[in-house]
Amino acid sequence: MIDYLYHRARPFLFSTSHPPSVAATCIAAFDLLESEPERIERLWNNTRYFKQQLTEAGFDVGGRTTPASETPITPILIGDGRKTMEFSKALFDAGVMATGIAFPTVPEGKARIRTIMTSEHTREQIDQALDTLTTVARRMSILNV
Repeated sequence: MIDYLYHRARPFLFSTSHPPSVAATCIAAFDLLESEPERIERLWNNTRYFKQQLTEAGFDVGGRTTPASETPITPILIGDGRKTMEFSKALFDAGVMATGIAFPTVPEGKARIRTIMTSEHTREQIDQALDTLTTVARRMSILNV
C-alpha cells in the first residue's frame, strides 16, 4: 500500500512546495538560456543523435508501441519490470546512470529505462554511454542484434 501511495496518490505527489533556493535556481537557469541560446541547439542535437543511435542499435525508444518522446528524456522500453530494474543496476555498475521505472509508476508490462540528454554531454560521452548500453543489453539478452 505504501508503494502504491508513493507512486499514485496525487495529494502525496503534489503536496510540497519548493524552497526559495529552487526558485532562484530556476530563474538563474532561464537567464542562462536567454544569454546562451546555443545551449538549446546543442541539447536538441545531442537528443536527436542519441535517439537515432539507440534506434539503430535496436532499442525501442517509443513510437511503435507508445508515442515517441519529444523531450530530452528518452525512454528505452523493456516491458518486464524485473528485467528493467536488473538492466538499470547493471548499467549503473558499468558507469551509466539510467533509472529503471516499473509498475506501479508505469502500467504492468510497460517498464522502461529513463535516460536524459543535456547540452553539456560531449559526443564522446554519448558514444561511450551508447556502447555501454548496447554491450550490457546484449549480455542480458535485451538486444538480440
